[in-house]
Amino acid sequence: ACISLWPGPVRTEYIQENIIKHAEDNPSDMSLRSSKIFEKGETIEFAGKSIVHLAADPNIMKKTGRIIETTALACEYGFTDIDGLTPICTRKVKDLLQLEGWNKLAAFVPDFVKIPYWVLHMTANKF
Repeated sequence: ACISLWPGPVRTEYIQENIIKHAEDNPSDMSLRSSKIFEKGETIEFAGKSIVHLAADPNIMKKTGRIIETTALACEYGFTDIDGLTPICTRKVKDLLQLEGWNKLAAFVPDFVKIPYWVLHMTANKF
């Protein structure tokens, strides 16, 4: 099987030292916004856990040729990151609302409401 994994924001050592710590030392709107998404991001081991669960899947060939988010695999197979948390899914509307501080509104949005891939594709393309 040939599958492309798409990780979300990853908390690497560089990110933890230079973005998260920098935002704590110098709070500004941009540094706080970028540090929030990485604080709720996945660890470097999360992609490995995704691969382990994919390798154990007897129906892996149904996923071949696709781009799959690591957080989508976590929802499908029911695993969490090494710290016990589920990282932020950058397609889930609920997660994005919570990230921006709209917690009351996010409480009414179901988990299955996601931004479609074609919208992400259109925002990344230049016409």
